Amino acid sequence: MLQFEKEKRESASETLFDNRKEFDSFYRREAPKLLQFLKRKIWIEEERADLVQEAFARLIAARGAAAQDNPGSYIQGILRHLLADRSSSWAKSKAMPWDDLSLAAEPEQPDAALELAQMQGLYRAAIDALPPKTREVFMLHRAEDMPQRDIAKKLGISVRTVEWHVAHAVHRIGKALSGHE
Repeated sequence: MLQFEKEKRESASETLFDNRKEFDSFYRREAPKLLQFLKRKIWIEEERADLVQEAFARLIAARGAAAQDNPGSYIQGILRHLLADRSSSWAKSKAMPWDDLSLAAEPEQPDAALELAQMQGLYRAAIDALPPKTREVFMLHRAEDMPQRDIAKKLGISVRTVEWHVAHAVHRIGKALSGHE
């Protein structure tokens, strides 16, 4: 099975590149650029390498004309999407869903109960202070758990605009919460 996967990868890379040598040359030229780009965004070297490897794997699997016409730009786009997905997953894991706010365990200390109530109020106020479109996109993504592609289709905007609204909301909410610690 491993041999089949290797042959499959090699044949895919040969359709995108004329030969293995051309692909190796492309990899040696582009991988350092991609790693340098990620260096400013991801501190852990192994995670940077994993993202670059995933980007090349997706490039090899790509069958579109865009990948064949300009593989350098195409792989940069893949990497940006992988980075956005990673950021979105991280932000989603850190978000506090509305349902969990009311179901939070009762704190043992009275001060903790007051602090929790204040934090919940700040979170709600931060969401309410978002611009209407940003709030709508954020709530669809976080509260409704709607995928970004579905939000874009529903609201008639691009996926990139949805990503921007979600990132903008997370940034503004984080800023609002960190200003009141």
